[in-house]
Amino acid sequence: MDISNWLQIVFICTLGAVSPGPSLAAVISNTISYGRIYGVMTGIGHGIGITLWASVTAIGVAGTIVYSSNILIGVQFLGACLIGYIGIRSLVSSAGINTNYLTHRNPRNLQGLIEGFMIALLNPKIALFFIAIFSQFIIEDSHWIEVSLMGITAGAIDALWYTIVAVIISRATVLKLMQGKSIIIAKVSGILLILVSLYLVTTIISNATEKLF
Repeated sequence: MDISNWLQIVFICTLGAVSPGPSLAAVISNTISYGRIYGVMTGIGHGIGITLWASVTAIGVAGTIVYSSNILIGVQFLGACLIGYIGIRSLVSSAGINTNYLTHRNPRNLQGLIEGFMIALLNPKIALFFIAIFSQFIIEDSHWIEVSLMGITAGAIDALWYTIVAVIISRATVLKLMQGKSIIIAKVSGILLILVSLYLVTTIISNATEKLF
């Protein structure tokens, strides 16, 4: 892979990472509710999930999942449920911005890592995204180093973006602006995540019904 192709992958993956969606909403919600490190860990976990999807897509494994309807429906449903869970947790939270955990270690931070990873892992649309991208760059005799570089590049960009989001959201100046409205922000983000979850579940059921009939 030459530098030109790699830069193209970097550019496309960056556009994909910064696109608004459930993952961004989840990172923001976790940062507001549980602090900077929790939000950063969520972003890193998401980046690890992206690395996994990108890597298995590059070696062709993802196609088996994407084009197997039963597996696809199951994975999509679990992903929708996870997004709904994070939304409900934000909605019922009454703590607002948790300034105690903004810069200190907290055993629960590992949960943020797991949540970010699972949000990415349970989103087969990510595989479709990478299939569309990597099909333009992978050839039959692509070396494993090139394949690994693609996966690591995609994951690193994703993790970096969400880390930046978490750090900006948790900065003192931003917190000062949001402090009085933190509970409202958390509840609004929770409602949005629940609505996204319901939309995804409805879409999954609709698509499954069409295939049956």
